[in-house]
Amino acid sequence: MVILMPADTFTVVNRTYITFENNNILTMLYQPIIGSSAISLYLTLASYLDRKQIISSDITHHTLIKSMHINIDKIVDARSSLEALGLLKTYYYEGEVSNYVYELYSPLEPYAFFKDSLMATLLKDSVGINEYKRIKEYFKIPTIDLSKYKNITSSFNQVFDTVNVIDLEDVDNIKRENRQNIAYEPTIDLDNVLSLIPSEMINLRSINKNTKDLIYKLALVYNYDDNQMRDLIMNSLDESHKIDMDKLIELARKLYRFENNNSKISLIYKNQPEYLKTKLEETSDKNKMIYRFETESPYEFLASKDGCELSKEETDILKMLLIDIGLNPGVTNVLLDYVLKTSENKLVKSYIENKALEWKRRNVKTVVDAMGIAKEEFGKRLVKKNKPKKAEPTWINKDIEVSEATEDDIKAFKERLKNME
Repeated sequence: MVILMPADTFTVVNRTYITFENNNILTMLYQPIIGSSAISLYLTLASYLDRKQIISSDITHHTLIKSMHINIDKIVDARSSLEALGLLKTYYYEGEVSNYVYELYSPLEPYAFFKDSLMATLLKDSVGINEYKRIKEYFKIPTIDLSKYKNITSSFNQVFDTVNVIDLEDVDNIKRENRQNIAYEPTIDLDNVLSLIPSEMINLRSINKNTKDLIYKLALVYNYDDNQMRDLIMNSLDESHKIDMDKLIELARKLYRFENNNSKISLIYKNQPEYLKTKLEETSDKNKMIYRFETESPYEFLASKDGCELSKEETDILKMLLIDIGLNPGVTNVLLDYVLKTSENKLVKSYIENKALEWKRRNVKTVVDAMGIAKEEFGKRLVKKNKPKKAEPTWINKDIEVSEATEDDIKAFKERLKNME
């Protein structure tokens, strides 16, 4: 096992083009899956490249730690996430001071991302179906009805004369968009899975490379074994005994949700969606708070308050807020912070639930809105707490004096009774 040390150096090599559009794809498509630390590492490594965006100088990991404000273990975790999704290749040379080479690769273009069953499934399960549809819609090209138009595009021959083509020299190292396929090892024995299905039920000749790739990826994403994949495949067969790939994806997702109480548990480890984050230009105390609320997952945020791993009760509270009620991660962080500060650091589930439902009815989606409401409610609490108590009537808690009636009092009382008849 290679142990990374702060004194170890690294060199960044760019194997692709790094564009603004790539950054957009990274934050919207990849960040929900691997988290902000991994994306921050990718962008930070890219920032070390020279002006031609080709290669960096030798840099120590201590510099990287200081730049990102995270420890060495989190850098290793973030690097592994980038490697797993084909965004980074790592090479290691052992010495008195070891050296690493980090090769950067482009993210998948949106079309290829959504066509990849593994990536699309990971994204959908990370953000939920509604957010997934919104993100997908963002990358769609608007359609224009061209049926009434005539195509007048010029051809090559209309513009250029015939040219003498030169002999092509070595162009392998010329800059280009360069992407890696995601490397993974199968977690199931597909031959065994198929052998468990009666031969008369399935058309084995129809199973091509794409079908096999999908089966492997679904087993990997949902951690299914041979028997579970057999059942899913059998239930996804159509009338011609072929595997309906869309149905297989949907059944795999439904089984996962059923086995996990229909909850997208990974939500408690995700931070605020990128499109709901605030553009921060100053380093004020308020902006630092906003940044923390938006970039930490609810699990990380609450764990930092406790200083240890969360209990089952605390994790259940996060699931209630994020899954059952549907608050955004950043809003959840603000709510937790408000409750802890106003309830002597106690998390009472019923109180939190009522407060969360109130914020949900008020359609609180951003950290800034949540902080505004929290400040407003905290102000009301202070006013109520400091409001002087209303003076009680003088007769409250007073002893009523009782004395015996005299003969004259009794005689006068009887006279009044006679007059009332």
